[in-house]
Amino acid sequence: MKLHHKGFLLVSISKSGGIWDQQLIEKVFAEYDESGDFREKTLRIALDELAAAGLIKRIENKLETINGKAKLLFKYQISDFGITRMVDTGLLLP
Repeated sequence: MKLHHKGFLLVSISKSGGIWDQQLIEKVFAEYDESGDFREKTLRIALDELAAAGLIKRIENKLETINGKAKLLFKYQISDFGITRMVDTGLLLP
């Protein structure tokens, strides 16, 4: 059984020193065989929710043109609180 999307995002972020949202979206698309604008926007909302909850933090941002559209991209890193919650829920071993 695969992890829910937010769990997958948290695990992916925790395994990196910092990762761009576009890279995370591509990883989710590959892992769950998904695609499309609606799905991408849903994942960006999930990242916003994780950041608002304090589980991840934005460490960098940049403006890029992707497929002819300007997009604000964020680089994420897991927070100390995020690590604690991941250990509490079994997403990360101590």
